Amino acid sequence: MKTIPWPSLSLTALLAAGLCPQLHANLFTDKFEATVVAERAKGAPPEPKGPASYVAFDGGYIEAGNPIAGDTPPSADQVRQELRSALEVQGYQAAPGTPSLVLTYHWGVLRPDRVQIRVPFGIKTNLRARIALISTEQLRAEAENYILGREKGVNVDMKASSPALLMGPVETVLQNAKFARIFFVVSAYDYQALAQGHEAKLVWRAKISAQESSGDMIEVIPPLIAAGGQFFGKDLPDVRIVTTALSRASAVTGADTASAQPSPGSYNLDDRFIQGLLKKERAKVSGTND
Repeated sequence: MKTIPWPSLSLTALLAAGLCPQLHANLFTDKFEATVVAERAKGAPPEPKGPASYVAFDGGYIEAGNPIAGDTPPSADQVRQELRSALEVQGYQAAPGTPSLVLTYHWGVLRPDRVQIRVPFGIKTNLRARIALISTEQLRAEAENYILGREKGVNVDMKASSPALLMGPVETVLQNAKFARIFFVVSAYDYQALAQGHEAKLVWRAKISAQESSGDMIEVIPPLIAAGGQFFGKDLPDVRIVTTALSRASAVTGADTASAQPSPGSYNLDDRFIQGLLKKERAKVSGTND
């Protein structure tokens, strides 16, 4: 567990004055706020009324940005079980044969990268990843346009507005993007498009995250998945804030083996294509892509 030093006198004074409400909450309660972004892809069919079948592939643990020692992530098996439970609550069923959805997921922590070189008149991929983690596609484009507009960048998205003043949701995104975040991202792809045409046709995606100061990853990621599960497959117009509590359960041991990961071939999926998809998603989520 990360070591949290006893507050200094100056910090204690700030807490007493109410100037550090987030830190105060993290020191004296198990409650924390989770940011949820859930969107269906443009042109995706509406969410089916009946149970949707799926197969899920773990893209692996991610720790990007500045390294910090002492934080303990949950095991891959624990994450897998939490996701399975959250999906079952929402009516999704693991398919033994032919599923309708192929799920991919990534989890870990994304911190600011102090040494990453910024492209002139551009945005660091690390910062872009942190912005995308806590915003809808429309809000992400507006936040990036604001940054590029100030720096006279050349990659402004003409389909999104370019706010001249920093305010409202854009201001909230840019302020929250300054901090390290623990996260869980799950994406759903159309099975038939993957199996028959090697086409990664996104159906929906959910991104759930919390400030790293909320607690250890092993205590934060399981409740993130549980809290975000209610929004799987949904299309939220805005970012949603959900209050949840830390999990005190220890990591699952003894079952975290490669055999727990399904084989793409057993679902008539091309293994190389699936691995390439996971690699591409990992680079995007972690902010390490060019």
